[in-house]
Amino acid sequence: MLKKFENWLLNNNYRPTTAFDYQGRIERLCRAEGYTLSHLVENIALILPEYEINGKKSSYGKRSHTSVRQALRRFKMFLVSNKFIESVK
Repeated sequence: MLKKFENWLLNNNYRPTTAFDYQGRIERLCRAEGYTLSHLVENIALILPEYEINGKKSSYGKRSHTSVRQALRRFKMFLVSNKFIESVK
């Protein structure tokens, strides 16, 4: 699924370096937090807010000029656009 995410980013005019970086950040986040990818997919609406500005894990979310947070946001957009999940706020 992460390769599909990377391809989706490329198809949505993200630079190849950004697409590769975001895919890697999702993978590293899962490893660091002990999440499976399916757990992240199923719980993205609950997990993403933790990394936002006021979330309890915001310091991790703002790493590398907020790339972690941006990667999570784009991953959620990818999931919604490919109908892996319903559009939720």
